[in-house]
Amino acid sequence: MLLLPVFGTACNGQNQKLLGNAAEPMAITICIGDTVTEIDGEIRGITQDSKNNLWFATNGNGVFKLGGNTITHFTEKHGLSSNFVSNIQENKEGKIWMEGRGVFSSFDGYEFTTIPVDENAFQTMDYNYLNDELFAGHYYNGKSFVKIQLPHTSPIQNDANIRHHYDIYCTCKDKNGHLWIGTCTAGVCKYDGKTYTWFDDQELGSPVRSIFEDKNGTIWVGNNGDGLFRYGTTDSTSEQKFINFSREKKLHNYDFKKYPIGTAGMMSRIWTITDDKQGNLWIGTIDNGVWMYDGTTVTNYTTKDGLGIDFIWIIFKDNNGDLWFGTEGFGVYVFDPSTTLSVGKKRFKKFTVKN
Repeated sequence: MLLLPVFGTACNGQNQKLLGNAAEPMAITICIGDTVTEIDGEIRGITQDSKNNLWFATNGNGVFKLGGNTITHFTEKHGLSSNFVSNIQENKEGKIWMEGRGVFSSFDGYEFTTIPVDENAFQTMDYNYLNDELFAGHYYNGKSFVKIQLPHTSPIQNDANIRHHYDIYCTCKDKNGHLWIGTCTAGVCKYDGKTYTWFDDQELGSPVRSIFEDKNGTIWVGNNGDGLFRYGTTDSTSEQKFINFSREKKLHNYDFKKYPIGTAGMMSRIWTITDDKQGNLWIGTIDNGVWMYDGTTVTNYTTKDGLGIDFIWIIFKDNNGDLWFGTEGFGVYVFDPSTTLSVGKKRFKKFTVKN
């Protein structure tokens, strides 16, 4: 008897999975995702996987994958646990992890799996975690995600926020293998595998949204209210400490604590930090667009330069060194440094693909 392969096709899915064995070959094209021409919504997270696909997490509009010149859109109807996705990354097995509202999803290229969060379990950190998988302040124990619990020893206190004081908002592993941790209101902590070092600068007590190490090994911290900090020394002392860079550049919003709103021209409410191919630092704010620091000059880019909005959730540098800017409700923008500032020219353009 001659056995023929069986093929099943549906919709506009891009993924093909081989089932069966040599005696019973069967190839099924699985319908996963819808092909679209642009990335819409509030972009909360961006990552690039080991196959060079770019992934975009949105707050309410699911997840987008950019592979080559094709954008695939995934939502709850395709098996995603939640359309509200705040973080996204690839794990060691090549699966894409996505954090939803109280639940995580895993995607293996063909189907989504819901991964529970054990709300009753808390995990202290140990040295192995520096080489293991941490995601959005959680640790995956093989069955579920559990919340990482930091020692409650920060010198920064906040009686009005006892419940979330030590919540982890961001992490950054430096070139020495040390983990820098940004919290809700407890400030910044460095973990070297044995010791937790908390920093006592009270200005770090505003929610820490981003930590980044530049090519020179300098640690940069951005928080919501007191701006951009660099960890280093001053001219007057050799002591390592956090220095308020926004204050140095006269871009600090002194009225933020009293009037917690954005002020034009200030670099105080920082959500994301990265660098470009040349080593320039890029800083995204939620009220005054994007800032670029070339080591000497700080330049501000806003809607006047082509951005759809001045609220930037994330700036991501891909494997080619190109920058992607995730906005609040206006999708994804790219920056063209070759564009001149002549009349009618904009340096930022919304990313789309042509049919």
